[in-house]
Amino acid sequence: MSRLPSTGSAAAADATSIRTSPVQPTTPSAGATQPPGQPFTLYASAGRVLCSNKRDKLVDLGILETDGDEGAGQGTWRYQLDGDDTIAASGFPSAEEALADLAGAMTFLFLEGQFTALADVGEGGRPELADATQIHITLDPLGHGSPAIAADV
Repeated sequence: MSRLPSTGSAAAADATSIRTSPVQPTTPSAGATQPPGQPFTLYASAGRVLCSNKRDKLVDLGILETDGDEGAGQGTWRYQLDGDDTIAASGFPSAEEALADLAGAMTFLFLEGQFTALADVGEGGRPELADATQIHITLDPLGHGSPAIAADV
């Protein structure tokens, strides 16, 4: 654990040792460790949930679709993963909210297993994802089953 230099008083040292600002430095100081976690991006594309990892592998996780007329504002979104039928939910007003809920339902161990077992969807021609609904998440590999530790929604 790295310590910040002393500022002269114990109270001042305590106040500077805890970072309360949501803005983190872009370059960590020597000896500082990054927060635990592995980044992933979830996409809603063509009725499917796709996910990419830090190696840019893209896998198809399951269904993400609307059950009504989304254009008229009456549809709700649902998801169901192919690898685990228990990871499913419905009633979301948007694909983004469905993806955010899904992020909280998955663990690092489950998702890493999907990247090990599934083929890269992008090998036969990567789908166009620039305009797809997407969220960035971070999962804790040491969490032993903990859900998402951060989701950028």
